[in-house]
Amino acid sequence: MEFKELIDSFAKRHGIADLAPEDDGVSLDIDGIVVAIVAVGGEIVLSAEIGEPPVEGRAEFADALLEANMESAAFFAKSAQTGKYMLLRRLNLLTLDDAAFDNSIEALVNSAEVWRKMLDDFRPVAKAAAEGADAEEPLLGAPGFMQV
Repeated sequence: MEFKELIDSFAKRHGIADLAPEDDGVSLDIDGIVVAIVAVGGEIVLSAEIGEPPVEGRAEFADALLEANMESAAFFAKSAQTGKYMLLRRLNLLTLDDAAFDNSIEALVNSAEVWRKMLDDFRPVAKAAAEGADAEEPLLGAPGFMQV
């Protein structure tokens, strides 16, 4: 399937007017999560912003993102342009169908929402730890992370 064909089909299925790729990419706002969809060679790259790295506990949160990369179809990165954490997923354009595309976007948005909440919840805990407050639990809760 071609990129434009995939985007046109998505727009039609979801009743989105004026969704035309520019420079082999489009952006969608889904429940407050902006998903960028870009064609790169024979792949589609989906990306969603997670948020700003925390001031306190930055290394701990970055470690959590790196650990999550090991168990996920999506992966985390830090944008060189914005300095923000991103969740990305690569899809093979040649084997992609409409259902898999829709499911991949939905999964990315759901994961981005979870990680945004985790980052928001982490900030005050990390700040308190940096200020010397006693913490009975690790900064990010129990060891181990969910699959994204």
